[in-house]
Amino acid sequence: AKDHDAIFKDRCCFHRSNTEETLAWSDSVDTLLANKDGLAAFRKFLKSEFSEENVEFWLACEDFKRTKSSASIAAKAQKIYADFIEADAPKEI
Repeated sequence: AKDHDAIFKDRCCFHRSNTEETLAWSDSVDTLLANKDGLAAFRKFLKSEFSEENVEFWLACEDFKRTKSSASIAAKAQKIYADFIEADAPKEI
């Protein structure tokens, strides 16, 4: 892992995770997004492609799916709609 870290420290956003973890990200998007460093690397990539709002939308939807309170569900649904879905939303997808 030290060689991996030394090689990629200044050139790559993957240097925080070990090689095995980094390779596991290729198994599935869920594996990538479940890893803090994987999520950070993916967000960095999406930002470079001007599409970071896609992962932000996904994260908001995942949070929404875990919500139990009906009052919170309504508020989160409204925020997701306002932030990502309605015409001219700030993070329109």
